Amino acid sequence: MGFKKINSLKVSLFTHLVVALVFSIIFSFAVQNIAGHMKETIWLEYIDADELYEFQNKYSSQFGGMISVPQVMNSEMDKVDQFWVGVCEFMESWSVFILTFTSVYIALTIFYNRRLKKPLHILNSCAEKISQQELNFSVDYTKKDEMGQLCGAFEKMRKQLQLNNSEMWNMIEEQKQMRSAFSHDLRTPLSVLKGYVEYLIRYYPKGKLSQEKIMETLDDLSEQIRRIEDFSDTMKSINRMDDLCVRRSKVVASILQRKTADVFDTLSGTGKKEYSIVEKLSQEQFNIDMDVYLEILENVVGNAMRYATSSVKLEIWDEKGWLHFMVSDDGPGFTSEELTKATKPYFHGKSTGDCHYGMGLYICDLLCKKHGGCLSLFNQTGSGACVRVKLHIE
Repeated sequence: MGFKKINSLKVSLFTHLVVALVFSIIFSFAVQNIAGHMKETIWLEYIDADELYEFQNKYSSQFGGMISVPQVMNSEMDKVDQFWVGVCEFMESWSVFILTFTSVYIALTIFYNRRLKKPLHILNSCAEKISQQELNFSVDYTKKDEMGQLCGAFEKMRKQLQLNNSEMWNMIEEQKQMRSAFSHDLRTPLSVLKGYVEYLIRYYPKGKLSQEKIMETLDDLSEQIRRIEDFSDTMKSINRMDDLCVRRSKVVASILQRKTADVFDTLSGTGKKEYSIVEKLSQEQFNIDMDVYLEILENVVGNAMRYATSSVKLEIWDEKGWLHFMVSDDGPGFTSEELTKATKPYFHGKSTGDCHYGMGLYICDLLCKKHGGCLSLFNQTGSGACVRVKLHIE
């Protein structure tokens, strides 16, 4: 039968102190005996045999057979013997305290070197690296004691800092790409507007433009202005994501079903696409932010309606504190690039000449994360794209 290894720092410290105290008691007892024997040996040099014999006969019965030596006055001894007798008496009186203090100090030093020095050095080195913005390291200490737990917590904190740092830089890079894309996409309608304005300034005063041509040009101007307004609305939507606070409330299943159907009725009318809704809701009410849910649904369904060939299908169900819905269409589906980049800001799909995704799925992804959920993209086995949304409802 083996012994279980003791890993607790408290138990280890207690063990070191107990061993130190036992050692100090045993050693001090031995030192006292040696000091007493040395003192008596010095005294025997100043006592004659008759005096010693008389002393032993007189006090032997009182000490139960243990016969001592009569004390000799310091004045009767030379200075060297006085010094050594003084040393022996000092050791008899203070050896317990001196050896106890020394043993405890040695025990604590051994305990520190064995159990604390290495992990403290590791933690200090890691803290220094973190202060210098260096996170690409690991806290290498695997003992199963309190310091091991502390190092484990420190390593967990380091990983979280590294993850947060990576997410921060990804966010900064996304914002840079978004500003660049926004600037590029805004420049196009502005250039077109400038061209139309210059065209009107050049030819309208000369009367070279027919009424039909003027109206056509004005329609084109209105279209470019609408595009600029769309860009502005998109940027407003993105900016409000940072300040968006999810406000959950109890929504009964019937209201959720009705509002979901309303979204399809509204969006299918514009594209004249057929749709079907498959509901498998087991709960009577849901703890959800209805505005967030509807905005995600409108973006996903609107995108599906735009690229479906003839029909769009919605499946919605709940499961263990989550609300799921999946929107699929019979269109061309996602390309491999779109599957990985469609939720990035200002990604333009290559499936068609239009801005397939723009910011829609990017905003949906942000809203899903705000609601404690996620958004995923994939293709159906046959053909068509699928967007699956998962929202936390507890």
